[in-house]
Amino acid sequence: MAHWGIIGTGRITGKFVTALAASASERVVAIASRDADRAAAAAQALGIPTSYGSYAALLADPEVQAVYIALPPSMHAEWSIAALAAGKHVLCEKPLATSYTEAVAMFETARQHRRWLMEGFMYRFHPQTRTVERLISEGAIGAVRLVRVAFGISIADPGNIRLSADLGGGALGDVGCYCVSMARLAAGAAPTRVSATARYSASGVDELLVGTLEYTSGTVAQISCGLGLSRHQRTQIVGDAGSIELDESFSIAPDQELSIRLLRGGARPTEERIPIPAADHFRLEAEGFSALIAAGPEAHGLPAMPPAESLDTIATMDALRRSAREGRPVELGFPPARAGQPGER
Repeated sequence: MAHWGIIGTGRITGKFVTALAASASERVVAIASRDADRAAAAAQALGIPTSYGSYAALLADPEVQAVYIALPPSMHAEWSIAALAAGKHVLCEKPLATSYTEAVAMFETARQHRRWLMEGFMYRFHPQTRTVERLISEGAIGAVRLVRVAFGISIADPGNIRLSADLGGGALGDVGCYCVSMARLAAGAAPTRVSATARYSASGVDELLVGTLEYTSGTVAQISCGLGLSRHQRTQIVGDAGSIELDESFSIAPDQELSIRLLRGGARPTEERIPIPAADHFRLEAEGFSALIAAGPEAHGLPAMPPAESLDTIATMDALRRSAREGRPVELGFPPARAGQPGER
């Protein structure tokens, strides 16, 4: 069980707090904003007992054990590092950071202060994603050869923070990070080379990005993401003996029942529908993180968002942005810090 403090009062905060209200183990005890009135209003609306008009004040609260960072991406590194240094465990919303360098610094701080840091990819805790992982590991589709992941949403308001370069906005950071993460899950490794094409908004952020990711295994992934598209979030993982297809991959309502299409065979594959029960992946994410804090990484069966995958995802995103800007393929190479596991205690 963990007592949670929330930094940030945006829309995602409401989803997280509402999810934890249904948890038998997790409790939200405080929320903070840089505006005391906004923090108080959020606390009243969400049933949180304590509010603070500064982030630092929340970090000084001894009742807070774990902190959920629900700020714009440009602020993730600063306040995750501050929370870890204050002795709090940190669940930081995706994308973990705006660069690989920031992410390494965050995990290094977690290691130094013997606290846990995890990236908030809630979809990793949904039973659908866990079933996909199981099917791949059991060889249900053979060796993975091709991955296609697409995630698009429609942003009409030009003042939306997702379109702010100063706040770390852009399609890749907001929805494309899910695509990169899913490709990493399916391929089981980071790519060695990427290439990308992007279209940019008036504010300078990528509003559409399409990328190709190449792996040493021979696997190829294609991702697409956009902020001005009809909503879609589809995944296809193709192996040499079958394929897995998802219609709703990431942003899933807590009462939404799903099904995975599993196709097996060659010229005339047989199709099986695997039903997936409704689940609140925000609650499962928080409970999983709390269990990780209590039991440690060796606890068998605990779902997690591993530090190595977060680092691979951020490095891949860095390379995709560079490729799109420079108009050429980019090779991935990791600095020496990658060899260790900064998130290990």
